[in-house]
Amino acid sequence: MDKCPVCKEMKKGKYWCSGCKTVFVCPNPNCGAEIRKRDAEECPRCGLLFAEHIEKRKMYRLCPKCKKKQGLSEPQCKFCRYWFFCPTCGHKVPSTSMLTCPRCATSLR
Repeated sequence: MDKCPVCKEMKKGKYWCSGCKTVFVCPNPNCGAEIRKRDAEECPRCGLLFAEHIEKRKMYRLCPKCKKKQGLSEPQCKFCRYWFFCPTCGHKVPSTSMLTCPRCATSLR
């Protein structure tokens, strides 16, 4: 255990401080992005909700269209059918209004 740069206690782990709940590295094994904002609530790369993961060890993200919690491994929103990634090539869908994948032109309807 190291000393946390935020709260100065000896509770800093590899991913977050157990004292002040500040996240330093995304705990998603497929992501591992460095978190630069102190009060970040989600990972800027994969969208993992840190509060859910720290408290309940659940890997959720918010759907950008309907704002409901989804599993991180789900390719499509259960509620509004928004695609997070293209089902064919795996490219990230950058907008909620896209009708086709910008890389392979697969229909996202």
